[in-house]
Amino acid sequence: MGNGTASAGVDNSSSVVDARGNRIEVLQGDTQYQAVPPLDGVPTSVEFFHNGYAGVDITGPNAAEFKGTKLTVGYQIGYPIALSGATIVLNSPGLGFVIGSSNGIDLGLVPDLTLGLNAGTNIGLAGDIIPSQELDIDLAPGGITTVPLLENQSFDGPAASVRMQGVHGSISGALGAVTIRPYATAVTSSGDTVTTYGMPQKLN
Repeated sequence: MGNGTASAGVDNSSSVVDARGNRIEVLQGDTQYQAVPPLDGVPTSVEFFHNGYAGVDITGPNAAEFKGTKLTVGYQIGYPIALSGATIVLNSPGLGFVIGSSNGIDLGLVPDLTLGLNAGTNIGLAGDIIPSQELDIDLAPGGITTVPLLENQSFDGPAASVRMQGVHGSISGALGAVTIRPYATAVTSSGDTVTTYGMPQKLN
């Protein structure tokens, strides 16, 4: 299926230490994009599939006490020019969301990963609890459009992860090279914010 770039394990991460000495890390991994010929056959259309995961790992003296941390996962789409009415449509199956009970990300829904992180047991939420969805977002006239796939998913405790499998994207009305870059952001209840960005991938 077209040109794909795959990698196992952690692809990118970023972290911050809060005022109480806790380290909040956001990471992405196992990223794979597959660009395919658009079904509509229009030269200004781009179609792709995406697999991967994003997670939050909190370690430190108060890690287990964290409540209301919010995770956002999405894409930045870059292009030189967008025609009037240009859009991106994302179709995602149910997204698997896992909360870990120890100071490490539990990636039980993501097989065969060696992350060098502590493994936790699942509590509270597990499985495809985030329902399938279709998002239709207008593209800005030119430059970069930010497209959240999962927005402000709240969790308690030191760790959580979400797995994307078979997310389908269709971009129409973009002229020139189209580039995609995944991102993940965590915001704690105290307002500490961490964002990590993946490597850009050209789709056409």
